[in-house]
Amino acid sequence: MNAGLQHIDSQLAEQLKNGSENAFRKIFNHYAGRIYTFGKSHLKDGIEAEELVQIVFLRLWNSRQNIDSSQNIKAFLFKIAVNAIYDIIRKKNVQQKFQQYIQTQFNPEIDSTWDEVVFRDMQAQINLLVDQMPAQRKLIFKLSKEQGLSNDEIAEKLNLSKRTVENHLFRAVGFLKKNLDHSNLAVALFF
Repeated sequence: MNAGLQHIDSQLAEQLKNGSENAFRKIFNHYAGRIYTFGKSHLKDGIEAEELVQIVFLRLWNSRQNIDSSQNIKAFLFKIAVNAIYDIIRKKNVQQKFQQYIQTQFNPEIDSTWDEVVFRDMQAQINLLVDQMPAQRKLIFKLSKEQGLSNDEIAEKLNLSKRTVENHLFRAVGFLKKNLDHSNLAVALFF
């Protein structure tokens, strides 16, 4: 990286540290595409690469007070990205192992009733938790998960920024992960 770009990045990092949304937006616009490409090359999935971008920039925003503006912001972002990729891969591996376990342990003809009971219980728990969310987060979550709208479509429909929609969805999923009944493995792995 040349000295001029590093100086600009240092200034943006300092502004971000002080809470500047404009600096955050500039950093996002400059690096989001690179992180997406990096993520897609490792995850082999565009949706997971988009999720990676959301995770990286949400973590950047949440840790902005701890940013050292003398450090390279690009290296900082890619360090977050690498850690997030490991998390995504670990989660995917757990889900695959669970699916394999289900396939080898349960006979669908015998256990279809049990699967329906587990699914209904899981859905009831999720619905109760969604009802506890703030109104706007609840609406965004339902538009995304129940109606299948994209983040862009939700942002346009509700006259919000795409980043606001992404933040609400990230927080909604985090809330569900934190509050689901983890005694039921299927529920814990649902998200």
